[in-house]
Amino acid sequence: MPSSHNEGMRRRAFLCSAGSAALGLALPCWGAEAALGTIAFIERDGLWIRDLPNGKPERLAGGAALASPRFSPSGQWIAYFQGDVLYVIARDGGKGMRRHAAGAQWFLNRDELLVDGMAGLDVFTPANGWREASRRVAHARLPVVFSPQGTVIAYGDTVNSSGGRTGRLCRLALDKPESEPKVLVSKDSSAQFPCMWSGDGKQILFWEDPDFSASLMADGLELFRVSADGESAKSMGVSTLVHNDMLSLSPDGARLAITAGGGREEWEQKRIAVIDLNTAEISRLTDDRTAAVCPSWCPRGDRIAFAAAPAPGTGAAVGGGEPARRLLEKRRIYMSGVSGTSTARQLTNDGLYRDEEPMWSADGRHILFGRIDRGNNQTLWLMEAESPSPIQVAGPLGSDETWFGYYGYIDWRTMVDWYQGAAR
Repeated sequence: MPSSHNEGMRRRAFLCSAGSAALGLALPCWGAEAALGTIAFIERDGLWIRDLPNGKPERLAGGAALASPRFSPSGQWIAYFQGDVLYVIARDGGKGMRRHAAGAQWFLNRDELLVDGMAGLDVFTPANGWREASRRVAHARLPVVFSPQGTVIAYGDTVNSSGGRTGRLCRLALDKPESEPKVLVSKDSSAQFPCMWSGDGKQILFWEDPDFSASLMADGLELFRVSADGESAKSMGVSTLVHNDMLSLSPDGARLAITAGGGREEWEQKRIAVIDLNTAEISRLTDDRTAAVCPSWCPRGDRIAFAAAPAPGTGAAVGGGEPARRLLEKRRIYMSGVSGTSTARQLTNDGLYRDEEPMWSADGRHILFGRIDRGNNQTLWLMEAESPSPIQVAGPLGSDETWFGYYGYIDWRTMVDWYQGAAR
């Protein structure tokens, strides 16, 4: 839960009658045996949870402008922000923690929380009732990425040098939190942002930001890889937008699905591609006639879901406004095989909605996704992948984000999290 997720959630639109009815009914096509975990979501009046597919929505915490709900690895706790205040609440509604924080992130495989502190990262745990930090991870800062076993973290930091600032990518073992980190990458005048660890634990992927430029970062950054020992940092030969939902690691950890293409405008020059992390070979699943984003790898390993809409025609310049809105309105959910020869199958096709942010269920049979209607109501829907018949399960959500978002990007992860019974 990086600090960029601390943005307050804004006015919630009115709840339309159709949506209200859908939330009050069981989903007739799925019985109780089809347990699909629990979603936590933000509405205007607070934090809600719902067991999918047929559970009753429950409000856990009231309040306006809540953001970034995140389940702990066990699912027993949920962390969220209200402005710059971090809260931890029990799944049953019991109180956990309240403190000012710039950012927080759960450990990979245990119910401990990394919180930005004055001298590194403070670790909070339910063992002492969340009252005070149990220990400190010196030197480190958020966001971090975990090794597959959850025992080592990688993070980026900045140090002053004679020539100005030096950006570093560092590695630190969590069982030696006071030790000096191993510097994997160090480069003058360039920030290093950790992306993810490969499934075999041998490589760390990261973005490089030349000149520490927020403007360059908004247009997407080049993706690099380095061995976990700090040898042979190399470009992956592709740039992506710097959002976690623009990448998805395969279940075996050997391939990475990405939203490839530079430029901050989501309605153009975006293609879904798959990178083999062993060979760095890239295969593209979509062509330049569509703008495709947010790949999501099926847990079965054989399919990738994504959102896509027609791209502007050849030579067309779309900088925003009504032309951009018309393109984004045509965004739908698609599903494709994982090779470049696969033909994508369109799963949604309701002209009343713009569809995006597909998320697979753990059984690989269902997809949760976001919808935006023409009144800017943002809702969550659930469907079976093989016989799509979407049904609304949450919302409208507590966001005042316009259809434009940030050049077409809506950060759904500030509004929803999905616990499916295991650490993710």
